[in-house]
Amino acid sequence: MNIVKPTIEVTFWVPEAEQVEEGFYQPSVEESIEKAARTCYKSESKITAGSAEKFVRMVRERGHYAMLEFGWATAKITADRGLTHELVRHRLASFAQESTRYCNYSKGKFQSEITVVEQPGIPSGTPQRMVWLDAMAAAEKSYLQLIELGVSPQEARSVLPIGLKTEITIGANTREWRHIFEMRCAPAAHPIIRGVMLGALRLFSERMPSLYEDLAEKYLHDVQRSETV
Repeated sequence: MNIVKPTIEVTFWVPEAEQVEEGFYQPSVEESIEKAARTCYKSESKITAGSAEKFVRMVRERGHYAMLEFGWATAKITADRGLTHELVRHRLASFAQESTRYCNYSKGKFQSEITVVEQPGIPSGTPQRMVWLDAMAAAEKSYLQLIELGVSPQEARSVLPIGLKTEITIGANTREWRHIFEMRCAPAAHPIIRGVMLGALRLFSERMPSLYEDLAEKYLHDVQRSETV
């Protein structure tokens, strides 16, 4: 049995490169939003090399969030299936998830073992940790035995734990990501999903401050402050 920590990888979608006088130019997410949003104000003539960030910040501060739907970001998350059960409840997003129907964890590419995700609320060296480890090991043993007895992965998966590691790719527009961060970075969120989403918010705010600096100040500031106390 393998135990891993949650991880996240983030990529940002931009449209195809546009033909300009000097050749081809790849716009940023903010520039894509600005180009679409200026349709509302008929102010396309005001687009300059450095206008996007200021314009997007203005749109965000005015609450004109519909314009933020013209940007897109994709994140690949490694976590347990409990986390993904929560994530897929977000409606305005696209998901691609590791399938327990088609993945056979008894095969060599999975090292013939299941992988589970570290639980921060069950620390090492405690009686609770031993109970958790025993439960994960029992699930793995039952799964591998069922496969050995000829049961298909899609049937054997019924004994797999909710702590099973899974990979999920989620794509959403930049407005929906704001909604995800508002829900999943809040102190009341599950600790694993909160930790993953705080990490994602840090990456988003570094790459696109005009879109996420307010949420970074709201959520990351308190985290950083508590870490220094």
